[in-house]
Amino acid sequence: MRKITTAITAAALAFSMMAAAVPAAAVTGYDSAYAGESAFVNIVGGQTQNFQVFFANTGTTSWVKGTSTQVDLAACLEDKVTCNAQDASEATWNSGWLSATRYASTSQTTTPPGSLGTFSYNILAPVGVAAGIYHFNGDVVVASTGERIHPEGYFQDANTGATAGAATITTIANSATGAASGSSNGGDTANITGSGIICNPTFPTVSFGGTNAVVTSCGATALTVTTPAHAPGSVTVTVTNPGAGPSNGLTWTFSDTTTPKFNSFTISARIVTVTWSEAVCQPAVAVGTLAARWTIHNVSDSSIFTVNGDSTPLCNAAKDNGVTSSILTIDNSMPNGAFTELTLNPQVTTPGTSCGGSSSRNENYQDAAGNCASAPQSRQATATAPETTAPTLVSASGAVGSSTLTLNFSEPVECAATWLPASNVTLTDFNTATTDPTVTGYVIQTPSVACDSGPAAAKQSFKLALSTTLPSDRQYTVTVTCVAADIEDVVGNDLACPATVIFTTGAGDFTPPSIVDARMVANVTTTDFADANDSFSLTFSEAMTDTDETGSMKLQDQDGTVLTLDCALTTVGCTWNTAKTTVTITLQAAFPATGNPPALGTDGSGTTPGMQIPFNVTTLTGTSFTDTQGNAPNVLGSADRLVDFE
Repeated sequence: MRKITTAITAAALAFSMMAAAVPAAAVTGYDSAYAGESAFVNIVGGQTQNFQVFFANTGTTSWVKGTSTQVDLAACLEDKVTCNAQDASEATWNSGWLSATRYASTSQTTTPPGSLGTFSYNILAPVGVAAGIYHFNGDVVVASTGERIHPEGYFQDANTGATAGAATITTIANSATGAASGSSNGGDTANITGSGIICNPTFPTVSFGGTNAVVTSCGATALTVTTPAHAPGSVTVTVTNPGAGPSNGLTWTFSDTTTPKFNSFTISARIVTVTWSEAVCQPAVAVGTLAARWTIHNVSDSSIFTVNGDSTPLCNAAKDNGVTSSILTIDNSMPNGAFTELTLNPQVTTPGTSCGGSSSRNENYQDAAGNCASAPQSRQATATAPETTAPTLVSASGAVGSSTLTLNFSEPVECAATWLPASNVTLTDFNTATTDPTVTGYVIQTPSVACDSGPAAAKQSFKLALSTTLPSDRQYTVTVTCVAADIEDVVGNDLACPATVIFTTGAGDFTPPSIVDARMVANVTTTDFADANDSFSLTFSEAMTDTDETGSMKLQDQDGTVLTLDCALTTVGCTWNTAKTTVTITLQAAFPATGNPPALGTDGSGTTPGMQIPFNVTTLTGTSFTDTQGNAPNVLGSADRLVDFE
């Protein structure tokens, strides 16, 4: 195709040939193949424009003008089958054509086999022509007989000011599953149905949350697309016709379908460190035994060892506490230099149902999306001698207003059950005028943040509970005492005690948190935020209060309807992620309840019934919606408080 010079792009005009089937050559010795065309044109009454189309001579006979082997570009009716005829709507556009039903012959005197023939003709828009898109259909024919030599359904369009309307879409479904969802990796085939879809001069744009899909087929009432890759979550799908605005939106959910992989491992004595392709955690109820989960043996002498410990944490509700490396312990020490093979075996609760129906999975290791690890997987490594570097206490930290002290070490450590932090960890600011906090024990939390026993439970940091909250701008010296085997790394190197570290609490925090992201998570039935299991999330600029889950909020949509949600009610669920930075608000029952949102005509009702999407968060109240220093959020000054589909 030649370079486009008009407002309508020619990059997609090859699609004009898709409207008809492409049969074989129809006349002995003659054959042709479509090779490109000039751009569709915009035109006004009284104006002349030129069309060019190129066909390759793929037959055995040369096309010679003025002889019996001359070929012409004949006009065809809209059915693209009846040729040597012209539709009445285009018949008056003749501007120097060969005849009323023949546009042109080749520009070249002779077009031998293997060469391109150029057909060039002008169109003249009648004065006062109505706005619309006019189709000039044609095919190459033997000039003397009018026989089509290779029917291909060529056409070019002239636009006299018609404006494409917006499409309306009604359904979207994954062709493989029928659901309005697919992999976040993209590549799924999705079928979209609707009306008013325009396929010329270019296919419409199909947006999945701002990322465009590849349109593979197009019709007035249906589209087929290949979905793009996108971050997991729900997005709005729209179809935008050429020259028109976007259609209404439908919801598509991108799901994380990538399974975790066991990448590699190292082994030293009884300690095996496994690395994963992504963070994993363990379900609360294990499938099978730990010993059957892994197979490990010394390839050199076929010795079999048994895995008896696993540091992978139990999954929390959100499964966002996974780790990318796990420590396994085995029953006997692997000899230094032994060539070792470790295999993760398949383990699923119900083959054909669990883990997406695949039996090639291990259900005991799952990512945040619930994908089970691929199995079986085998990796090899050479055993090394245990390292001899002792762990060290590298830092301590505690937030202003918090009653938690965190101790951080140079490597993961385990603690003997007899080592008690209340009698072995002290803080002092060396100021007799103040009262130092005392350590009362470990912070009790699930999963554990204490210093537990056993290599599989080793942690690089653990949390201690204090008798009082930490003040601002205070320097403390932390001292840890221990004896041999009290605190050691996974291979048994002891922490040198006493261990001392100094830390300073931060300045007082008077900065209010703000909402940095607001988005719909699920919109189940209607397009309003009104149905059971409809949900949205708010992400804050900092961690919020983690000791209280009560709070309420007011929402207002674009027409003024106000809705009040109270996390303390059974009709509303408010759940926080582990970091306490994101809360997901879910309707546990359909709205409206009486007066919420207000009925039409009453104060706060707006002009349209129900809570329309998008809507704004206008207020947040309650201790759940304060930061750890008790600062209430600056809602109106937040970067994003508009809850919409992203």
